[in-house]
Amino acid sequence: MSLDGRFAHFLALELNSKIENGRIQKIYQLTKNDFVFQIRAGRENLSLSLSLSTSLARIHLTKFQVEKPETPSGFCMLLRKYLEGAFILSFQTLGMDRIFEMRLQNISEIGDMTDYSLYLEIMGRYANLVVVQKDGTIIDAFHHVSPFGESDRTILRGAKYTLPEDGKKFPEDLNSVQSFFLEHPDPTYKDLVSTFRGFSPFLAKSILAKASRESISPQSAFLDIMNLPVLPTHAIIEEKSLFYYCDLFPEVEKKYYPTLSDLLDAVFMESSKMERVKQMSKNVYQLAKRELEKNKNKLEKLTTERDEAISGDLFRRKGDLIRQYLPTLKRGDATLEALDYETNETLTIGLDRLLSPIENANAYYKKYRKSKTAIGHLDQQIDIAKRQILYFDVLVTQIENASVSDIDEIVDELAEKGYRRAQKSGKKKKTLPAYDQYESRDGILVLVGKNNLQNEYLTHKLAMSNEWWFHTKDIHGSHVIVRSDKELSEDTIRMASMLAAFHSSARLSSSVPVDYTRVRNVKKIPGELGSLVTYTQHKTIYIDPDPDKIAAMPKRKNGKS
Repeated sequence: MSLDGRFAHFLALELNSKIENGRIQKIYQLTKNDFVFQIRAGRENLSLSLSLSTSLARIHLTKFQVEKPETPSGFCMLLRKYLEGAFILSFQTLGMDRIFEMRLQNISEIGDMTDYSLYLEIMGRYANLVVVQKDGTIIDAFHHVSPFGESDRTILRGAKYTLPEDGKKFPEDLNSVQSFFLEHPDPTYKDLVSTFRGFSPFLAKSILAKASRESISPQSAFLDIMNLPVLPTHAIIEEKSLFYYCDLFPEVEKKYYPTLSDLLDAVFMESSKMERVKQMSKNVYQLAKRELEKNKNKLEKLTTERDEAISGDLFRRKGDLIRQYLPTLKRGDATLEALDYETNETLTIGLDRLLSPIENANAYYKKYRKSKTAIGHLDQQIDIAKRQILYFDVLVTQIENASVSDIDEIVDELAEKGYRRAQKSGKKKKTLPAYDQYESRDGILVLVGKNNLQNEYLTHKLAMSNEWWFHTKDIHGSHVIVRSDKELSEDTIRMASMLAAFHSSARLSSSVPVDYTRVRNVKKIPGELGSLVTYTQHKTIYIDPDPDKIAAMPKRKNGKS
């Protein structure tokens, strides 16, 4: 995480230039930790994303559309009560730390113009959002901090809002900088982090690396980096994603962005989406994983039982040998030593002394018939377990790649199949699944199903027989329909293949094989769970999934064609 106090300082300057004098029109709480403020500023409609996630805490303007819950939480209602309709007077950081202050002015309940402050603290697990009156009294906070807790601050309704104290020096204070390096001519990165406000380990290590690389003093490297211009940079180093407000990266794969918000939007787009869905899908994901593991264990047990049942053929051979040796046997014999001509082995056959020889033979035949019956039953159970494993394996992939509305449909599907209780809701059930729609450069609609309900609807109900169907080859993924009965251009084929590859379990791979054919060549597999199909007369294209290209594709409103 490279969003330290220095980054926050320059981010606040950028955001202030965009939202100052703007007006908050609507506030949404997307998940437990994520909010979006819709702001009208400078004749633009802006979306300000705020996250209190432990690992992804941040604030930035976003260009990506997100699904907004219809029912707000209690804290979201409080934010709406005090802040919706408010004018933004200023936006800044405090103390060169990761604490942002949005100063606001709004009409109070009694009709007076009142000043408020909204404080966003993005310090890891202590991330918080606090609404404060003009006199510093806390109206309420996302996280409450008791005076009897570990922190030396109290964040409760009615308490005074105070900034945390750490005793660190400001890196702009040249006297403090000079004093530090006189006392620490050869500092460690920990010395820098513990001394200067807003310093992350990444920044401190970059200063020392520059000093070593260029054979200059740590103080010179410090001053050089402090004077670097803002240049939002994203780099990949040893397969790790790193970013900063300026370019501190060596000659590695990196990308520059026009604004810090654009940088954060790109870096956190996928991870924040996954976290939002993870929060909303936690229970259903755990259910799917639990059922998957349960059926894998069941299959292993059933396979072992079947192997044992197959050995039941030995019972028949023992019964045959007893009948063969009837003239030499009598009631009371304990064993029979006999040569089995089928295997050319000598068998020692146990006999029940209370039974006659023929009764012993019949007892072995009975065990043989029972084992044969068991094999048929076990084969059925093994087939069911395999189908269940495939179904939940596909479902886990769908949940991992799902949006909020996709999760709702998966929940409905599981309830319909009896895996969980149906949701009690007064809302009217949707008539159509919420599949995604894109438009190719040729003006052709491309539809993407992201769960079984959507796949089933698109392929077997909506698509016409002469239209085109795309799917990753031998890989769990989405059904993609191209709504054209004509031969497709290479551009449309690549677009549909990209969507199929991206919405599959191979989305992080390269050169993903995607098959495509006419819809008439796609057949549903009778009795299979989910949306599994067979298809013929297909062609295959290999494609590299690219999130940036997916984000740039023209998208239409979901669920209608």
